Amino acid sequence: MLEKTLVDSIKQNHSLTQAKQWALEKFIDKGFPTSKWEEWKYASLKHLNEHHWQWSPETLSVNLPKPAWKHSAIIQTLNGNTHSEGALPQGIALLSVSEFMAQNPTFESVWKARNPILDQNSLYDLNEALTSDYAVLWVKKGVKIAVPLLHHYVVSGQEDTAVQSKIFIYLEEDSEITWFEQQRSESSHAILSNYVQEIWVSKNAHLTLIKDQDLQQSITHVDHTFIFQQESSLVDAFTFSINAAYLRNNLHFYIDGPQVVSNLNGLYVPGEDQLMDTHSVVDHRMPHSESNELYKGVLMGNATGVFNGKIFVRPDAQKTNAFQSCKNVLASDRATMNTKPQLEIWADDVKCSHGTTTGQLSDEALFYMRSRGISKATAQTLLLLAFVQQVIDKLAHAEIRAELSKKIVNKIQASLGLTLS
Repeated sequence: MLEKTLVDSIKQNHSLTQAKQWALEKFIDKGFPTSKWEEWKYASLKHLNEHHWQWSPETLSVNLPKPAWKHSAIIQTLNGNTHSEGALPQGIALLSVSEFMAQNPTFESVWKARNPILDQNSLYDLNEALTSDYAVLWVKKGVKIAVPLLHHYVVSGQEDTAVQSKIFIYLEEDSEITWFEQQRSESSHAILSNYVQEIWVSKNAHLTLIKDQDLQQSITHVDHTFIFQQESSLVDAFTFSINAAYLRNNLHFYIDGPQVVSNLNGLYVPGEDQLMDTHSVVDHRMPHSESNELYKGVLMGNATGVFNGKIFVRPDAQKTNAFQSCKNVLASDRATMNTKPQLEIWADDVKCSHGTTTGQLSDEALFYMRSRGISKATAQTLLLLAFVQQVIDKLAHAEIRAELSKKIVNKIQASLGLTLS
């Protein structure tokens, strides 16, 4: 439960509807997650009680550099406020959730009936309470945009600030987009970035979702991404966790139709005084679906890593194929990795597997390379790069792939003091 001073500071800054007051009361009752909560055992946020948070973030205006590669549009979410920088492609609209639901009254009842798994997720309640009339990216039926949409997600503050952000992406039938999201920060103060992204992928729609998480060391960033997939839809998701003091990804896939394919790929490279935590849920609710998870991590310095991957196969989800793999390298004696793969099956005609490994670089491989005149530092660098490249290479977009590969290489080399020579 939260301290009274913290509760008072939240309430005095917001006038809430009854529904939002109820969400806030749930958050107040639960408080920030602690190590006593099973889902947050290795990633407690109890220390957030010690801050005097500003709950109303300042209006932010930034001029971020545009990428060299071609993009179809730029959308910015700055301290929780979302807008388009320039025109959007034909067939794509950005509007408020109230406007969207008014134009889609039939879908509104379907949306309210959705059933995400929110056990021990008090920060979702906090976001629900303090966000209002958030933005919806609406991709109309049959619209296919081959060039990526770029999303700038930025948080900042001149004092310790709690930022609540939310966006909803709605893909109608037979649509297709690539959403490339750059998550950034501009502050030396403590920032709690609490971000909810909910996505509806309709029948025969295809979404490629790429997240580049590169925030400052003063940032605590919690990303809740909930994806609801309908019949014959395809989602390719990539999460690249590069920098932040604390970075938690709650990535949920809800498979609500047959012939669905869900691909989850992740790479995390925490360094000194950094914690990176991935909690994935793939909930197979309908038959003839497929999910593939590949996560890799390189942990350096005194970094802490967490991976908890849950796969649920419900009674109606016969003929499901579900596979999960998490592999980690401890590049330092001080780094720690905590893994917990989970598989719960209520159907009898399925193919499922899961597993995790954590270890150090192979002494045999290092010896082999050094015996051929390669320095130890160069050998370590090459082996680590080969290890992470499997995830990077899954990206189809060559220029985004090269950009992310360079950033990850630089992070590993800087953290370990390694260079190629």
